[in-house]
Amino acid sequence: MEVEVENKIFKIEEWIKASGYKCTAPRDTLIRLFVETKRHLRPEEIYMLTKAQGVSLPTVYRNIDLLKRIGVIKEIVIQKERYYELNMFSRKKLHIHFSCNQCGQIKEYLDSKIFRDMIEQRDYIEEVFHDDIEDVTIVMNGICDLCKERNHSDN
Repeated sequence: MEVEVENKIFKIEEWIKASGYKCTAPRDTLIRLFVETKRHLRPEEIYMLTKAQGVSLPTVYRNIDLLKRIGVIKEIVIQKERYYELNMFSRKKLHIHFSCNQCGQIKEYLDSKIFRDMIEQRDYIEEVFHDDIEDVTIVMNGICDLCKERNHSDN
């Protein structure tokens, strides 16, 4: 596992250099966080998780902008809140998220049937409208299963 993490970090650093930028200590800290984290992060969370390593909030925002611009991370806007996730090694380029309106939990659906159906829809749209779709992001809002259970038990 650690070898895989280090390999991804190395590839991202090489990509940054090839894009004409330097690999600074704060940037390396953020890269490691994105590679090791399996959830969507807001800038404030990124700052809280990296400030002990000397990363400032403005540095977080500058690096988010850079990493997003060169394709390392992806921005997802859910209920006017910006979240970021590692994009560079994503093979699926199909992101289906659910955001709970009560607790704010964000889930990513990883289901082969949903993917097959969405890929079929994407292919249909490309055929009919002659566009090349490179990425699909869907955000669904509602009440998650845990909140539904809590609401039901409160009644």
